[in-house]
Amino acid sequence: MIYSSGKLDFSQVRLVGSNLILRPWKLDDKHSLIENANNLNISINLRDQFPYPYTEKHVDEWIKMTATPTFSKNRYFAIEVENKAVGGIGIMLGEDVHRCTAELGYWLGESYWNRGLMSEAVRLMKDYAFDSLPQLQRLHADPFSSNIASAKVLEKVGFQFEGRLKKSVINRNGKVLDQLVYSFIRE
Repeated sequence: MIYSSGKLDFSQVRLVGSNLILRPWKLDDKHSLIENANNLNISINLRDQFPYPYTEKHVDEWIKMTATPTFSKNRYFAIEVENKAVGGIGIMLGEDVHRCTAELGYWLGESYWNRGLMSEAVRLMKDYAFDSLPQLQRLHADPFSSNIASAKVLEKVGFQFEGRLKKSVINRNGKVLDQLVYSFIRE
């Protein structure tokens, strides 16, 4: 890792897997991001802060926010497959008494589903989080109960099911759903 002004220089981080690379977002990702993110089948399983429709304005805002050379807190990566950004993954660090925990979030373009890519991306991000953040004790993800594929990804990578938050979220279609709680704990 490279540090500058007391902050992690995020611009040099590249996590290389066998089928994909996790790397910072860049301006060249604009068209691929619109192509892959502007999809109701993806956004229906994500928080409202992930816009739908996903427009050029949203892309510009996202890349401006994430493509800066230094981060002091959250980490956001593009998922690159075949030299193209086709999804995103990130960790959001907790604050105050939750400063030893982080939340994991991710999405992948629909044409890349069912290829094992997200399991590989989650494994890379989990390893990176625990290797680069010594204070981190717990990494969690909270998929909607309707997102069975996401739950399977987490289980495949070694996350443990902790429980169900009943009727805790509402999706874009207005359906109230449970949220599943998965975590990976530092041993």
